Amino acid sequence: MVPHKLKPKLDALRPRLHVALPLATVLLLIEFFDEVAFTIEGAALPVLRSDLALSYTQIGLLLGAAAVSAGLIEPFIMLLGDTRWRQALILGGGLAVGGTFGGIAIAWGFPPLLVAFALGSPASGAFVTLSQATLMDLNPGRQPQAMARWSLAGSLGSLVGPLMLAAVLFVGASWRWAFAAIAVAALLLVVLLGSRRFPTDMPNHRHANAASLLKGLWHAVTDPALLRWFVLLELSDMLLDRFSMYVPLYFTDVVGVSAAQASLVAALLMLSGLAGDFLTVRMLERIPGRSLVRISAALVTGLYALWLWLPGLTAKLILLVVIGVGRLGWYAVLQGEAYATRPGSSGTVMAVNALSAFAAGAVSAGLGYAAQHLGLGGAMWLLIIGPLALTLLIPTSRTVIA
Repeated sequence: MVPHKLKPKLDALRPRLHVALPLATVLLLIEFFDEVAFTIEGAALPVLRSDLALSYTQIGLLLGAAAVSAGLIEPFIMLLGDTRWRQALILGGGLAVGGTFGGIAIAWGFPPLLVAFALGSPASGAFVTLSQATLMDLNPGRQPQAMARWSLAGSLGSLVGPLMLAAVLFVGASWRWAFAAIAVAALLLVVLLGSRRFPTDMPNHRHANAASLLKGLWHAVTDPALLRWFVLLELSDMLLDRFSMYVPLYFTDVVGVSAAQASLVAALLMLSGLAGDFLTVRMLERIPGRSLVRISAALVTGLYALWLWLPGLTAKLILLVVIGVGRLGWYAVLQGEAYATRPGSSGTVMAVNALSAFAAGAVSAGLGYAAQHLGLGGAMWLLIIGPLALTLLIPTSRTVIA
C-alpha cells in the first residue's frame, strides 16, 4: 500500500517516466536483454559441456530442441499477437523467460537443460519477437531502418553478455550466477513493460477471430515474397547466430584457449558486430539495403574461408573482427523486408517465421552431428553456405517477389 502522502508525488512522476522511457525504448531494452542472454548461453557452452559432461551431439540437440519447440508453439503465439492479447503475451513470455533461465541456473545435467532450452525458445518468441513486431508497427514504411536500430540494441547486448560471463569466471564464481542474473533481469523488464500502454491504432487491439487469423496465416504462408525473405534469413543465420554460438567452442577445442579466454573472444566478435550495426544504421540512409547485404555477403564469403584456412590465434582474431564488422545489415534488411511484405500483420509474419523453425532445428542438430563425427573444424566449413547464398539469391529490385 502506497502511503497517502506519497501517492500525489508518484502520480506526478509517472508521466515523466513515460517520457523518459517511451514504449519504443522499452522494446529496444528487451532486445538488448535478449542478446545478453543469448550470448551468455553461447559463451557458456564450453563450461556447460565440461561441468555437465555434454557431448557435441547433445549440444546440437539442445539447440535443435529449442528450434523445434518454437516451430510447434510460436505460430499460435504470433497469430494471437495480432489481437488484443499481444501485451499480455509479451508479459507472460517475459515471466517464462525468467523461469527458464532460472531452470538452467540450477540444472544438474542434460535432461533439465533440454527442458529449459525447449521451453525457453517459445517463451522468448512471445517476449522478444512480439516486442520486435510492435516496434515494426510503430514504424510503418521504415521497417529496415527500425530493424537496424533493433539490431544495434541487440549488438550492444551481445557485447555485454560474454563480458559478463568472463567476469564471473575470472573471479572464480560459477556460471550459474550469470544465468540467475538473467532470470532476475527478465522479471524487471516485465515490470517495466507492464506500466506502458500500447497505442490503440495498432493491430494488437483487434479482437481474436480464429477463422480470420487462420485465413491470414494461409495467405502469408503461400506468399512467395514473404517466403523468400525467410529462406534468406535462415541462410544468413549460418554466419550470424549459429556462428556466434560455435565460436567459443571452436576457440577452446580447435585453437586451444581457455573457457574464460573464449568468452573474451566471443565479446570481440560481438564488439565487431556492434561496429557493423553502427555502420548499417548510417549506410541504410544512403545505400539500398539489398545491395548492401549482397556486396557484404560476397566479401564475407571469402573472408570466412580464409579464417578457417589460416592457422594461428592472431590471424584468426584479426579475421574474426573483420567478419563481424562485414556482415552489414544482414538481419536488419532481411527481417525488415519480410515485415514490409504484409504491413499491419506483423504477428502473422512472425507466425510464418516460427513455422520455419523446424528447418532451423534440423540444421542445428545436423551441425552438432557433423561436429561429433567430422570434428568441429570440419563442421564449421558448412556455415559458408550462408553468405554464399545471400550473394547469389537476394533480388535486386523491390518488384521482384519470386
